[in-house]
Amino acid sequence: MSTKQGTPPCTHRVGQGDTFSELAQAYYGDASNTQAQKIQDANPGVSPTSLQLGQTLNIPA
Repeated sequence: MSTKQGTPPCTHRVGQGDTFSELAQAYYGDASNTQAQKIQDANPGVSPTSLQLGQTLNIPA
C-alpha cells in the first residue's frame, strides 16, 4: 500500500510495492485508470512496470 507523502501537487519517493494505481488511491482516494494515468502523464519516460525504490515521481493536482 502506498503511503501519501504530501498533498498534490507534490513529489513522492517510490517505496516497496508502489504502483501508479496505489498512488492514485493514496493521493486522490480513487485507484481508477483515469487517476493512475494522470500520475503517469506527469512523469513522462517513467514506465509503470519498472518503478525503482527511491525514485521521485511528480504527483499532479
